[in-house]
Amino acid sequence: MPQNINSAYRIREILNSLRSKPDNTPTHEIWAEVFSLEESDQDRKNVSIARCLADLHDEVELVRDEMLKLGYSENLFDSSLKKCNTVFAVQSIMGQWKGHKQQITPEVIVALGFCSEILPNEEELIDESNLDELRDMASDLRASLTQSNLPVHTKHIIEKHLNKIDEAIFKYKVVGAKALNEVMQSAYGEVIVSEAVFEEARGSEELGKLSAMWQKTKSVLDGVVDTNKRIAAMQGMAEKGQKVLEFLENINV
Repeated sequence: MPQNINSAYRIREILNSLRSKPDNTPTHEIWAEVFSLEESDQDRKNVSIARCLADLHDEVELVRDEMLKLGYSENLFDSSLKKCNTVFAVQSIMGQWKGHKQQITPEVIVALGFCSEILPNEEELIDESNLDELRDMASDLRASLTQSNLPVHTKHIIEKHLNKIDEAIFKYKVVGAKALNEVMQSAYGEVIVSEAVFEEARGSEELGKLSAMWQKTKSVLDGVVDTNKRIAAMQGMAEKGQKVLEFLENINV
């Protein structure tokens, strides 16, 4: 069991999973597998890959910033972090994997291992079965929407949040529970801004399933991230937070 779950840990886990990939594999296929992207349209898939790689770059720079804050000399980890960013370069996803693979040296893995041990623990690992359940819930709601009689604007809101759930699930490997926390922030904001729309659809099967997904997401987060930290990250909505939770709990009434 890892000692600390943080940005360095996630980067190291991803790079370790890539070291055995065949050299002649197209890079975009490697990333699609890593992020469990099942999108059939290549252009849309590449957009999702690019978003994840941009997030990975941000995670690398977060590791750098946090290590510097703790007083460690940059020359101890700078070359390894630069190699990470080369691997995560968006502009080369249509090339072959061999060039990227050469950057994943033993020194990079060791440096990230030390960083992950030094930096504080951010959260606990989410059990894959919880992510699978969220995937199944999203798939079930999508199927319901194809037969839905809800107004178009209501279906649009639900579809938007389905997309956010999908994105959070494949981004979990990259940014951790932050991805799911963003789903909840979006949910809270949407209920506040579009309360009349949700009131209009109260009692519908589709809205009930959306609420169940939000509740499942909240339950997963409560199990892996300190609740006080999550509340602190949502200060702008704190005053209305309880109202939103009550609304979600009673959305099918």
